[in-house]
Amino acid sequence: MTVWAQFASITQQLDELVQQKVTNQNREAMITQVDELLEGREQLLPELRKPQSSSEQAIVDQVLQREPSINQRLELMLNELKVDLRNMKKQRSSKQRYTNPYKSVSSYDGMFMDHKK
Repeated sequence: MTVWAQFASITQQLDELVQQKVTNQNREAMITQVDELLEGREQLLPELRKPQSSSEQAIVDQVLQREPSINQRLELMLNELKVDLRNMKKQRSSKQRYTNPYKSVSSYDGMFMDHKK
């Protein structure tokens, strides 16, 4: 199998993987698989040369067609992850405020102090 064919195979696997629906249950597994596939592609990049035959050129064209949709789905996954992280931070802070609502209130409230602090 040529280097271009291996690269196209990994690209196809990556495309199929990012087209799947990401849920809370499979998010970590999806991220791990995407990372492994991207690392595999990265290892093949230095070995890629200019296509020598028409079959290799067809493989290159196929990879280039898939690339924009893969990038778009990866960006979407990243944005969803960022939103989820923000929501978790908000949940944590609102939970802390609910548990201890007077934490941020000044302790000098309603007291007369003789000296300045």
